[in-house]
Amino acid sequence: MRKIASMLDSLFKPKSVAIIGASVKELSIGNRIIKNLLDFGFMGSIYPVNPQADKVQGVRAYKSILDVPDEIDLAHIIIPAKFVPQAVEDCGKKGVKSIIINSAGFKETGPEGAAIEKDFLSRAKKYGIRIFGPNCQGIINTDPDVRAYCNFAFTKPEPGYISIAAQSGGAGELIHQGFAEIGIGTRLYASNGNACDISIQEIIEYFGKDPGTRVVVLYIESISDPEKFIETARKVSDKKPVLAMKVGRTGEGARAVSSHIGGFSENDINTDLVFEKAGVLIFKDEGELCRAAAAFALQPVPRGNRVGIITNTGGPAIIATDVLISSGIDMPQLSEKARESLKIKLYPEACVNNPIDVLATGKSEHFRAAIETMMNEDKIDSLFINFVTPFFVDTVSIAKEIADAGRQKKKPIICNLMTDKNRWTETISILKDGGIPCYSFPSDASKALASLVHYAGLQQAKENKISRF
Repeated sequence: MRKIASMLDSLFKPKSVAIIGASVKELSIGNRIIKNLLDFGFMGSIYPVNPQADKVQGVRAYKSILDVPDEIDLAHIIIPAKFVPQAVEDCGKKGVKSIIINSAGFKETGPEGAAIEKDFLSRAKKYGIRIFGPNCQGIINTDPDVRAYCNFAFTKPEPGYISIAAQSGGAGELIHQGFAEIGIGTRLYASNGNACDISIQEIIEYFGKDPGTRVVVLYIESISDPEKFIETARKVSDKKPVLAMKVGRTGEGARAVSSHIGGFSENDINTDLVFEKAGVLIFKDEGELCRAAAAFALQPVPRGNRVGIITNTGGPAIIATDVLISSGIDMPQLSEKARESLKIKLYPEACVNNPIDVLATGKSEHFRAAIETMMNEDKIDSLFINFVTPFFVDTVSIAKEIADAGRQKKKPIICNLMTDKNRWTETISILKDGGIPCYSFPSDASKALASLVHYAGLQQAKENKISRF
């Protein structure tokens, strides 16, 4: 059997894409996919298939996929369900490697739809074609060498290190919007709908082997094969963090899952046990999921659960302290040597313990002294910086100190940035370019840091378990 990576390259890294069901109507999926490919800068060839059109979005159209003169890696099928089996047959004769079936009307609708699905699957198997979907949104690859937007959605993610697999296209868009608000890009995206062939496990494995993916994010409605999921996700989570949000946690939610993708939403407790066995971090809030993923994408995993807090205002640091301690994170006192050094370098009124409060009037050299102290303290594993941008200090210089420390990747740094995003644009840009994940509320930033610490604990537990044998 071919390796997963080579089997799915035609899906995630196509050199040519055909759109069966391409339409001249702008308000249609068959038109939007072509527009998205063009607007996103797809590096390959595009072949609209429409027997009545000469061109779609300015691209030459063909009456049949069999009329396309070149090889085709990937085909979209966007036609009524009853015509899909023959379209798959034509793709097989053409030598198409993978197919995204965007059309709905299959097993999620009942026995008749299930029979159509069985028909096109048998034809695909005959020709060795992999099927993505049906009843799905598609894929996105932001790699500059690919730029594949094989999808009818509207978000246009910037390149990044987070790869997403979502069993709902709408939820996938929600996650993309969450990352956009944080100001972070993504790598690969897949929303596979009914998943009649290419499974969520195969996608996770592909993401795990992709060198450009640092973090895997999952939106899960149903797990069809828990044992296979555990086996696959565990292998990936050993190398890179896997974060998941499971929905259908209520009776009503479970019924909604069944009508959405024709799947069954497992007992909530059982699913959480599956995630725990696989080393997957569990989230029940999509915003928290996005914020944690951003931290993993930009910062290293800490060595332990001891945090040092640096702030230039009191209240938000107290909020962060409560959240961090409640999350099981320790906040040790600084060594006597560190405190004595800070007394010399900071204002006399500054707090030189943990948290270190450099005061609202703290300058860049004060932040530098506090950061260096935390970095050099053996009992500190990660840094939480609460940074308010007052008009009476040089916030640009302070941001440069924080960004420089972040680039060293010595210890993870999470920042709660209290600012006016319309006025302190340069300060924000410096922190972003330095790879510092910034959040608007101390509780949000604290929970993101707690996720880093939790993952570090899981990894250390695995290592300790192995070392005992």
